Amino acid sequence: MNRRSFLSLALVGYTLSVVGCGKEQAAAASQVPSTGAPSSPSDASAASASPGAVLSAPPLSAKSSPINNGATSIPSRLEIPVIRVDIPVVELGSSATEIAGKIFNEWDVAAYAAGWHKNSALPGAGGNVVMSGHNNILGAVFRELDQLKKDDAIMVWMGAQLYTYAVSQVVIIPDTDISEDQRAANARWIEPFNEERLTLVSCWPRNNNTHRIIVVAHPQVTAQVSR
Repeated sequence: MNRRSFLSLALVGYTLSVVGCGKEQAAAASQVPSTGAPSSPSDASAASASPGAVLSAPPLSAKSSPINNGATSIPSRLEIPVIRVDIPVVELGSSATEIAGKIFNEWDVAAYAAGWHKNSALPGAGGNVVMSGHNNILGAVFRELDQLKKDDAIMVWMGAQLYTYAVSQVVIIPDTDISEDQRAANARWIEPFNEERLTLVSCWPRNNNTHRIIVVAHPQVTAQVSR
């Protein structure tokens, strides 16, 4: 695993670069069903971009979403039935690194689990719940994200509370050899939003880390369930 490939834009507190990626290898790009950028962050249609395309970033929200302010409950499990994912969720933090005189933030990376970004929203709190995971090492928990389609179900457990989401967008964006403006635009996908959503992030294609895959899902039904 190449940690330097996970660096964020200097002085930016959020990053898409620091997600589950393995060692860089030559690999053929997987086929993506369609091309084009989502017209807005709440666009209900599934969207994807071909490798090398530069997407318009979702606009910044008018207000910050609620985040975890000392709450005792955090997401504990993630299920995506259509791709047979049923994995624990662990809390992730970030740390600062100085390289060539610039300060970068980089997220820790979860092994054999999805990592919930601790500065993101909690399920049911009305903001952007962000989780990242590896695509080809240490469990490769997000290897099959590119198989997801619009309306596929995603379930997040927080203790006995179940939160159900439906996929609305699957987006692939370039992440190597890009401008600082594009890197900042990429990072917007995991920033706060004034709508409730779940955002899953990993590297793409499956045996490389040149791009990022973003899955956005919106809440469907919340139920109290014994587990």
